[in-house]
Amino acid sequence: MEILFHAQTITYLAEKRYDDLHQEQTGEITIPETLPELDRVVDCFGTVLVQNRTVDSGSVTVTGGIQAGVLYVPAGEESLERLDLYLPFTVTKKVPTQPDTQLHYWGWLRSIEARFVNARKLLVRADLASELTLFTPAEMELEQIESCPRGLVCKTETYPMRLPLCAAEKEVRIADEVLMPEDGPGMERLMKAQCSVEMGERRVLGERAIFQGDLRLRVLGLTESGEPFTWTGTVPFSQYADLERSMEENAHLSIQPIFNHMEIDTDGQPDSRRLLVNVSFTTQMVLWNDVPVTLTEDAYYLDGEFKPEWQSCDLSPCLDSLETDLPQTLDLPAEAVSVVDWTVFPDRIAAAPGAEAARGGLGVNVMYYDDDHRLQSRLLRRELRLERQADASADWHCSIVPGAEVRQQGRQLVLPMTAQQRYCQNASLRNLSGGELTPVPRVEGPSLIVRSASGDLWEIARDNGSTVRAIQTANELDEVCLGRERLLLIPTGRGVTTLEEVTE
Repeated sequence: MEILFHAQTITYLAEKRYDDLHQEQTGEITIPETLPELDRVVDCFGTVLVQNRTVDSGSVTVTGGIQAGVLYVPAGEESLERLDLYLPFTVTKKVPTQPDTQLHYWGWLRSIEARFVNARKLLVRADLASELTLFTPAEMELEQIESCPRGLVCKTETYPMRLPLCAAEKEVRIADEVLMPEDGPGMERLMKAQCSVEMGERRVLGERAIFQGDLRLRVLGLTESGEPFTWTGTVPFSQYADLERSMEENAHLSIQPIFNHMEIDTDGQPDSRRLLVNVSFTTQMVLWNDVPVTLTEDAYYLDGEFKPEWQSCDLSPCLDSLETDLPQTLDLPAEAVSVVDWTVFPDRIAAAPGAEAARGGLGVNVMYYDDDHRLQSRLLRRELRLERQADASADWHCSIVPGAEVRQQGRQLVLPMTAQQRYCQNASLRNLSGGELTPVPRVEGPSLIVRSASGDLWEIARDNGSTVRAIQTANELDEVCLGRERLLLIPTGRGVTTLEEVTE
């Protein structure tokens, strides 16, 4: 007796992530003769810029640089000077690839510091963390029963599995003039500029991904009298990207931006309130959606012997994606009177497999005035802890994104932080793909048996030559799993077919 099948084809992106990549980049800065000698460093900062991402046979490579800056107080003065340095980097990983593999990159600074060599030389050292994610088109065929012979009982379930279906990119260029408020101080000289991208509304319309957000600016400048001050502003943007396939409107769109170029300065006028912004970044997009996967997980034959054939396949669907507020407070140094500026260095939160909580680190370099109105700096550190919010067997990926609205509250610095979490479950699937049915004449026996049982009705039916529906009908049950042991009437043999026609 033959079982007829047809194939269910599932196309998706196979995802592979490498997130434990760290490297140290160093460089020297010689202070020009036109600038005064160094007394003390009060800030060191940098922006990770990505220039190229390449996928070769057997390896992936990312090249770029850290656009770094150092602020120092000259010897015998209380003014502020700036030095610039570019630290090139290359990240390479030998991994299996295909010609159509897409590479997404995320890089951030775990720390950056400038060490004193002599009065005219500094050594800058940056700890660069990198995450590489590879998306490769994949296809899986699952056999589905088209025509089921009489007497074959199948346990078939359909599961909605959230899978990555499409990846895309869009470069965003922002060339704009940003006006600082007239009621605030004017900027004689720009000392420091930092950018971040805050994504807002995003949606999918067929073969287009539409998104908007803000480029957030934070600048440190000097007034005409040489006093430092900070100002934050935003530049809104709205973009769309073409997709390789049409997607449903309820698809989940995740976006990871990477900076390619950053140039910010004043318009060169005294007491300026106009910033010239020239920034470009690439939005790396992944679209997820629920894919119905139908599996025949078990089967048995009431009218004879059944030798099943099984196919196995592995998927890693996303169980949940969420953002969790993770605000932090750090105690300021005892001698700090007022905070001038800060630079946040978040680290990844990592958890051992099965752990109930994940831990990571956070560093904040704080520039402040002390009791003698001298500019100082201190690197503050603390541990981060996050509770798991999904099954312990799920793969837990988490990253920390610092917020923009850092503020001083008494003797503490309050930092808004967001934990971006994604839980995926590695699933090994079993599906009926064939089999041989051998009819055997039924041996006369009881058509109804009585026994105590609990647990899954499917297993009870299979072990006794019955069906779930027959047991439910005979015992007036709605549930498919019994929480406690109870006495059951179990139709068997001809007793099954008298209560239902077995066409499952």
